[in-house]
Amino acid sequence: MEKLELAAEKAAEFVWGPALLIFLLGAGAFFTVGSGFFPFRKAGFVLRSTVVSLFKKRDKSAFEAMATALGATVGTGNIVGVAAAIAIGGPGAVFWMWVGALLGMMLKFAEASLAVKFWKEGDGALIYIEKAFGSKKLAALWAFFCVLASFGGGNMVQTNAAAAICRETFGLSEVLVGGAIALLTAAVLFKGAKAVTKTSSCLVPLMAAFYIIGCLELLYLCRERVPEAFASIFRGAFSPISAGGGAAGLFVSSSLRTGLAKGTFTHEAGMGSASLAHAESREENPAVQGCWGIVEVFTDTILVCTLTALVILSSGITKVAENSTSEVFGAYLGKIGVGFLAVSMFLFALAAVIGWAFYGEKALGFLAKSKKTVILYRALFCLCAVAGSAMSLPLVWNLSDVFNGLMVLPNLCALLALSGTVFGFTKGFSGKSKR
Repeated sequence: MEKLELAAEKAAEFVWGPALLIFLLGAGAFFTVGSGFFPFRKAGFVLRSTVVSLFKKRDKSAFEAMATALGATVGTGNIVGVAAAIAIGGPGAVFWMWVGALLGMMLKFAEASLAVKFWKEGDGALIYIEKAFGSKKLAALWAFFCVLASFGGGNMVQTNAAAAICRETFGLSEVLVGGAIALLTAAVLFKGAKAVTKTSSCLVPLMAAFYIIGCLELLYLCRERVPEAFASIFRGAFSPISAGGGAAGLFVSSSLRTGLAKGTFTHEAGMGSASLAHAESREENPAVQGCWGIVEVFTDTILVCTLTALVILSSGITKVAENSTSEVFGAYLGKIGVGFLAVSMFLFALAAVIGWAFYGEKALGFLAKSKKTVILYRALFCLCAVAGSAMSLPLVWNLSDVFNGLMVLPNLCALLALSGTVFGFTKGFSGKSKR
């Protein structure tokens, strides 16, 4: 097992090597610059067409689709994943999570808008990858990686993290926690895609608000250390340059590699997975759905991940580990704080597992159009949720990074091939652009 775990770790390091990092950052920069810095230049339009629109009487399917995608991204990685990123890459890893997210906003815009553009012909990346290259081969390859990723980072990693903290906090059996998540997920899945989006649109805003309020309370208690926490992030982001030999050293630094890899694990911009959820929207303007993609990345990484990072870095703990967030909440808020975090982790895991089960089904349906196959997938997915809750998962974590990276490659190639279409959406942001 140790040899297998070591091989998976080496594979993750290889996949997330300098080539993929440069490709990911380059593609994000290309779309950001090519769109005239749309997420920032048109921030007012982004807000009006998304958050503000929720207060108007109109179809809510665009928000529901985004909530499903956000539920899949705002998983336990936003808590233990951020702590792990800091433990491995130092505080500077958070800076590179920010960079990846800011550039990833336009990548998610592209994925969401193209999903709406081609919704009548297929689901998200499954169709726009095929459209980009005129062949189903790359789309099928992406779907294969997506199915594998759904079992790892989208399932076992989530239930394992939730089960561990529920055991430590409430004394609950890991299998019981994993079983509860599996049963709730199955109950939603067997009701169909509409049940997934409806459930996510209710669960995700509540769980996000719940966690954000808790983090703000803790940051208030640690308010004197917050400026230094920010300073440590910026210091750590660039310190590897001198040690590693200029820019070349930066791209092999643990800080950058870890920040981008863990950041992509949380916000998923560039992977294409969220496009499967956005394809469920009935929004007629691709640019508007793309704006929901921007909000999704901002909420996941710039807001939630940053709060987690500041909670850890402002706490005064000297050695960061995966369980550091729980340690901080316990130190400052006592048993109530740890209980709060355990409930947050359970809800985050549940939303992520539901979202990724939906993605896996869509991807598998592209590869094998059979109801029996889908039912078998659901059963296996739920069994993995239970199994994952009680396993040691360094192997699954590394394999998740591998499959995430392998999803990025065909997806980014397709986005770049369809960049002209995407830039057309940004020019038609007035609301007149239709599918």
